[in-house]
Amino acid sequence: MKFLKMTLISLGLAIALPVMAITLDAARSQGLVGEANSGYIAVVNQSTPELEKLVAEVNAKRKAEYARIAKRNKIDIAQVAARAAEKLEARLPAGAYYQDSRGRWVQK
Repeated sequence: MKFLKMTLISLGLAIALPVMAITLDAARSQGLVGEANSGYIAVVNQSTPELEKLVAEVNAKRKAEYARIAKRNKIDIAQVAARAAEKLEARLPAGAYYQDSRGRWVQK
């Protein structure tokens, strides 16, 4: 009975943990991540495995999209990322963090 209980609890946690993963909007609004001046997101202060996973996932999607845009327009991916950084910074809500041109975190 005890083994069955522990197994069910473990199974429940395994199913619930992915649901509890933080979203980009939540991490941004909590000041955990910000828009880097590179066109990607980065951790603002202290990192956690959950934040690192979020940053990696978001940045991989962005890089793929930047590559598609660069290929379609026959330009360098760095140009696309730089332009995206400008647009993303302009659209940030008040209180969100972004990197200035010197790489310092600034709160909008």
